[in-house]
Amino acid sequence: MSAEQFDDVAVEAGFVVRPDGTVVGDDGASGALAAALPYTGRLARRMGELVDAGDLRLMEAFGRRRLSVGVTWTPAGEGTFRAAVTPLEERVVPNFTVVGAVDTSAAVDHCLSRIMAVEGVQWSSVVTAGSRVIAARGERQELHHLAEVGNRMLAILRSLEDQHATGFMRLRFEQGAVIGASIGRHALVALATNAEDGELVSMIDEIRAILADHDLASVATEFDPDAVDLPEPEPVVEHEQAGPPPLVGARFGGQRAERKPRRSRFRSRS
Repeated sequence: MSAEQFDDVAVEAGFVVRPDGTVVGDDGASGALAAALPYTGRLARRMGELVDAGDLRLMEAFGRRRLSVGVTWTPAGEGTFRAAVTPLEERVVPNFTVVGAVDTSAAVDHCLSRIMAVEGVQWSSVVTAGSRVIAARGERQELHHLAEVGNRMLAILRSLEDQHATGFMRLRFEQGAVIGASIGRHALVALATNAEDGELVSMIDEIRAILADHDLASVATEFDPDAVDLPEPEPVVEHEQAGPPPLVGARFGGQRAERKPRRSRFRSRS
């Protein structure tokens, strides 16, 4: 078997899917895995354009095994996929104790804040099985294509479900990587410049535990990347109104207004 180098990641070619669809080697899945790669490759390549990450170079799935698929493209946009499946050490998923009952929206927001704490993660979102982006974190100008990116990641996760069921997918582009993980029927999607496998797996385990008892489809709100954060209204300062003029006159105990002396209308005779 040969080895190909993609962005400092060596991919040992266990089997190859050529642009015309022919397969060289055994994918270990009676041809089902090889048949899925061109479809997932086309979905993933468009995601790189949407998030300005460049062209697709590598697809990775981490689960009970590790699937690594190096990708090269012809000028006509047809891909050659060199794939290898290698076993991983058996991993024991830790038990998490979720303390306190919170509503689903608050739980989702908490999980996004947790994944944003992983070094290298630039934005993150949760997309439901019904293709709704219910929450997102990151710079707003980077989040305008979340709906299409989320839909494509959902399709990729479903197509390669057997490869990542207990882990996650990583699509490596020329400038960054898109991470996807199944949360039941839904998905967590994030963009990362660099992130350690172990840290990602641990954080995704925690997020799955937190959201396990929540129905994400019940979240009614939908993320709007065009929403403008309106400034808080300035406080209204109420000025004290001047009271009525004081009442004057003997009746009110006030002083009479000073009067000018009246001029006589008649002249005295000399």
